[in-house]
Amino acid sequence: MDKHKRATWRSVAFLIALFLVWSTLASYLNYRVEKDSNTPFTENISREGESQYVTVETDDVKFWVNDKGQLTQTVGAQYDGVVENIYTSDIRDWKLVVTLPDEGTLDSSWNGTYEMDGNKLTIIPDKNTNVIPAGQNKTFGFIMISKLVLEFEEYEFTGYRQTTYTEYPLFWALIIMLIVWLAMAFSLIIVEARVKHFKEQRENDAKIISQTMKTFAQMIDAKDPYTKGHSVRVAYYSQEIGKRLHMDDEECTKLGYIALMHDCGKLGVPDYVLTKPGRLDAEERKLIETHTIIGGKVLENYTSIDGIKDGALYHHERYDGKGYPKGIAGKEIPLYARIIGIADAFDAMNSDRCYRKHLPKEVILTELHDHAGTQFDPEIVKHMIAMVEEGICEKNIAVE
Repeated sequence: MDKHKRATWRSVAFLIALFLVWSTLASYLNYRVEKDSNTPFTENISREGESQYVTVETDDVKFWVNDKGQLTQTVGAQYDGVVENIYTSDIRDWKLVVTLPDEGTLDSSWNGTYEMDGNKLTIIPDKNTNVIPAGQNKTFGFIMISKLVLEFEEYEFTGYRQTTYTEYPLFWALIIMLIVWLAMAFSLIIVEARVKHFKEQRENDAKIISQTMKTFAQMIDAKDPYTKGHSVRVAYYSQEIGKRLHMDDEECTKLGYIALMHDCGKLGVPDYVLTKPGRLDAEERKLIETHTIIGGKVLENYTSIDGIKDGALYHHERYDGKGYPKGIAGKEIPLYARIIGIADAFDAMNSDRCYRKHLPKEVILTELHDHAGTQFDPEIVKHMIAMVEEGICEKNIAVE
């Protein structure tokens, strides 16, 4: 999995985790709202005291004297009351207990059910006054017979708050979390769409580059009918070695491109030298060896693929320092050139040439074993040996 995919999966995992946290908090908020809505509250209200949820006022609007001048003289009075909801949400299913300053007898009432118990008058509203909306009020009233006109100062109010989600700070925190989550999810979608477009464009560009290089490699190989397909095979072997060396896909692709161009310098070598059926003389040997230098010069300004010059210039260097053109040794030879040098040598032994037939598999394996540490990097050539033994090199070749 590449870095982008890992980063994408981490982002998706984070969004899922954040959504689970959000869902948990939302469930808790819903539980709190339900609980608070179904948990009654009681508030004791006095004339001088401050109220949190409701205020209550009761006034006598008219009164009269019964049995005036008699020992049994009483006062009848009509009392009108108002319960005002000063809370931020509706209050429902309420009950009001009025403490009478003196005993009295309830004569009549309206807007609810009224019950007397000693000096306590309990008022239970009817269906029209059962809910007091936030900021509004409901009225009640009764006629009471007593010795004097009563003044009410103590009330006990019980009810249920019809709580809403917006009352809780957690609700607004959840809104912010949701906005952030949606913004992150939307951003991830946009990024993925752009990355997909970029990958498609890059794949198309890579396809163009690959086809161009293969075409150029075929032009190089066409100078000698015996080396047809040589550059493509060397690129394939090099990529397979790269995979076994744990190179990532991008490195293997680059290695394949570099290997395709490793023999581009042969365009500057006379055809009679390349196609000579017999052994080359010293002068001809010098000419054939110049293809590495020519290839290095051809590619020295090609900076789009890092190391492409080194593949052409150093693929004939030997691990023991006896190669050409510079005679460098060991790890001084660039890694890609060491890989391509082994793949190039194997394909040369495994192909028919104008001066000989291809070598048997057993002979090739012996050559690879015997030259490990001298001609070839011993840590890399063992992968080429494994590929030959596994039959990898007998498959149809298609460089990626």
